[in-house]
Amino acid sequence: VFLGWLVLTAVTVVLTIVVGLGRETSSFDLIEREPVFAQLRDAPESATKIEIESRFGAFTMNQGGDGWVTPERDDYPIDEGDIRRLIVGLSDMRYVERKTSNPERFYRLEVQDIETELSDSVYVKVQNAQGGVLAETIVGRPSARFFEGRASGTYIREAGTNNVWLVTGVTNVQTRLIPWLKRNIVGIPANRVASISVGTGEGAYTISRNAPEDEGFSITGAPEGRKLDGDKATSVSRALASVELEDVRPRTELALPDDASVASVTTFDGLTVNVRLAELDRKKWAIFDAAYTGDPADQSEGAVAARASVEEINARVGKWVYWLPSATFTNLTRPIDDVLVAKDDDSS
Repeated sequence: VFLGWLVLTAVTVVLTIVVGLGRETSSFDLIEREPVFAQLRDAPESATKIEIESRFGAFTMNQGGDGWVTPERDDYPIDEGDIRRLIVGLSDMRYVERKTSNPERFYRLEVQDIETELSDSVYVKVQNAQGGVLAETIVGRPSARFFEGRASGTYIREAGTNNVWLVTGVTNVQTRLIPWLKRNIVGIPANRVASISVGTGEGAYTISRNAPEDEGFSITGAPEGRKLDGDKATSVSRALASVELEDVRPRTELALPDDASVASVTTFDGLTVNVRLAELDRKKWAIFDAAYTGDPADQSEGAVAARASVEEINARVGKWVYWLPSATFTNLTRPIDDVLVAKDDDSS
């Protein structure tokens, strides 16, 4: 029985090898599954510089005293969660097998040169503070294969060579800079909003309510025979609920005109966010600042939190002018006629 088991095992191994030789990847060397970037895996916290290049351009991210920033946007902060995911993804890569070394086939695995027309590959380089290279590779597409019960891997090519590998793990590298940035500008939920003022002088208006539980807003400055459009008021009250940038510049580099539009949003606990807005070169730009406008003597939990929010917001936005989403810009610059309906209209 034991001898029969050995014979059966030997036959199984031979059949496995024969079947394997019929696969597309069979002509390449199988190697030990060693870490692709051993130095990065051993010391991921030592990474201080990341370079990314694709057909969409190149950018750099550096670790500074207060976190990761990008010099391409005057050291604007980077979302460190995305940095961690990239470093972990690269650190976890292990070799599975060697793939084609024929440059004419690189496009199939999306590991062609960055300069190639319509290239989908991404060059990534990670360095430490001393300039030592912890990882450098051209990242291609994910693999459709599965192994060791894990999700499919990724094709990579050693930079400057024709050495292409299938490695474990799927690492999707964002090729554009903006998604790497800390995109949140401000977030004031509509249920906290007590009033919103839009504009100055003739045509300026304020919509407000007395308590958070009030379902509707009232408006000052409405002409005879007209009333507030409830749907538009709701949209305006949500203008700062979750504002994310489309792009960013230092205030020293991009100044808004003196006649820029203005708006302010005030919460029930005394936080006021002031906004100046202008459209320049078909882009909708704005600067923000916060102030505490509640009772100076109020030491309630809400007032203390509002004062803390003022400091936190100003520390984040004080240096920058932001390109806003169109919907946010529209809600903060709506003319009074746009938020009013005839009194016999059912919109409110």
